[in-house]
Amino acid sequence: MFVCVWESIILAIKFCKMRKYLTAKLLKVTEPNLLPKKAAIAPRLFISLIAFIAIYSAPIFNPPHPLFRSLFLKDNLAVVNNALNNVELIKLPTPPFERDSPGEVNVRYSPVNLNVVSVEGNNITDDLAWFANNNLSLPTYQVPNPNRNIAGNLPDYIPQTFNDNVLVKAIRYPTKEYLIYGNNYGDGKYLFIYDLKKRQFTAGYDFGNYLLPPDYPVSDGDFIDQSLTWIVPEDNILYVSHRHRTYAESSQGMNGYLTAIDLNTNNILWRSKPLVCNAENFVIIDRVIICGYGFTAEPDYLYLIDKQNGEILQQINVKTAPDYIIPKDNKLFVRTYDTNYVFEIQQK
Repeated sequence: MFVCVWESIILAIKFCKMRKYLTAKLLKVTEPNLLPKKAAIAPRLFISLIAFIAIYSAPIFNPPHPLFRSLFLKDNLAVVNNALNNVELIKLPTPPFERDSPGEVNVRYSPVNLNVVSVEGNNITDDLAWFANNNLSLPTYQVPNPNRNIAGNLPDYIPQTFNDNVLVKAIRYPTKEYLIYGNNYGDGKYLFIYDLKKRQFTAGYDFGNYLLPPDYPVSDGDFIDQSLTWIVPEDNILYVSHRHRTYAESSQGMNGYLTAIDLNTNNILWRSKPLVCNAENFVIIDRVIICGYGFTAEPDYLYLIDKQNGEILQQINVKTAPDYIIPKDNKLFVRTYDTNYVFEIQQK
C-alpha cells in the first residue's frame, strides 16, 4: 500500500504541474504563460478531475491504471524497483549437504500412486506444443528477457530487478506471489514474497548459503551454483528446490535437493537426499511431493517424497530427465527430455 500511495503522490504532483499546459492545449493557446487568470474554468476543472483520478487510482487498480503508468513510466519503475529495498532480507543458514544418492529405493506405503497411462516420444524442442495440446500451464508469469526478445507479461508492481540482479522467475499462487532474482537468467539466489491482499512485499530471503556445497573441485566452481528453482507454499511451510545444470560429479553428488523451511522460525524442517529434484517444477498432492531428477549419463527418475519428513516413498524410472510435472484432473502429465508421460493419479 505504501508503494501505491507514494506513486499516487508522484502522479498528482506531476498532473498539477502539467495542468496549465494541458489547459492551454485544450484551448489551443500556443503559449501557456499567456493564459488569462480567469481563462476557461471548465477545462481547468476537467484537468483537476484527471489529477483527482490519478491520486486515487493506485489503491483501486492493481496495478494502477495503465493510462497513468504510461505517462510517468520512468519514475514509476524507480518506485517499484525500490520497493524491494524496503523489505527486510533474511539470510538463511547453510543447509545440510548430504552426499549419499538415493540409489535403488524400496517401495514404501504412499497415499498417492501413479499408474502409467501413455508414453510417447517428443521432438525435444516442442515444449510449447505439449503445453498447448494438453491445455496445461505453470502458475507463472512470463519474465521479460531482452536477450531473447521476450517482452513478458508481468504486472507493473513486480520489479524486474533487485540491485544488480534480474528477475528470473515469478510464481503465482492464489494469495501470494513468489519472485526469484539472480545474477543472470539461469541463476536464483533471492526470494521475495508479495501479498496480493495487502498489496505489498512482506518477506525477503537470501539463499546465498545454498549455492555451493562444502566441498567441490575448484575447476568446477563456476558451474555448480545451485539455483533456487521452484517453490510451493503450504501451511506456512516453504518447500523449495535447488539445482545446478551440470553433472552431479562436479559437486560430488551434492545437488538436486528439496528443502522444507518453517516460515515462522526460518528454520529447516528437513532436507531430502541429493539427486531427487532438478526438474523445472514439482507438485504436492495430498502429503506427497512429486519431483524428478535426471541428467546425461545419470539415472532418470520421478520421486514420490513424504512432505512431512522428506523421506522417499517411491521411485519411478523414466527414459530421460524430467522437465515438467503438471497435474490435471486425475492425471499427471510429465514431460522429460525426449518423452511425454501421462500417469493416472490414485489417492488412497
